[in-house]
Amino acid sequence: MDDRFEYIFKLHNKAVYRLAYSYLFNKLDAEDIVQKSFYKLYGNRKILNETDENIKKWLFKVCSNASKDLLKSPWKKREYEIEEEQLQNAHSNKKDSNVIDCLKTINKDFRIPLFLYYYEGYKISEIAHILKKSEATIKFRLSKGKELLKSELEDI
Repeated sequence: MDDRFEYIFKLHNKAVYRLAYSYLFNKLDAEDIVQKSFYKLYGNRKILNETDENIKKWLFKVCSNASKDLLKSPWKKREYEIEEEQLQNAHSNKKDSNVIDCLKTINKDFRIPLFLYYYEGYKISEIAHILKKSEATIKFRLSKGKELLKSELEDI
């Protein structure tokens, strides 16, 4: 079972990190969330018998919830200057860098569905399940998020 866990970790750790980072914009906090997510997976051996894609969805749900919990914590609500970190390996040219920078300025309600849909390739129904929202809400947030992103990119 440890071999299966190691395989799953190697397969999905970067994607889980990118999702956590898209919530938190802080490298250390994102790494903590990744660690917590995989710790929960290790403690839930039953899920390791699922398909790789189902495990990834489960990890994204755990990561999303843990990130939201961290953002609600009193510690995180204290004001401090956010460390500027770029997503590792997420972009390789100036155009992608501009998109990532613009995504940072968009409200997380729109940013997270955009990330899951375009970067991770999830369907609207899967995003709705991960974020515990209706499909109509996700469709609206994707549409509105694209508009916001487009206007941000036009300003560059």
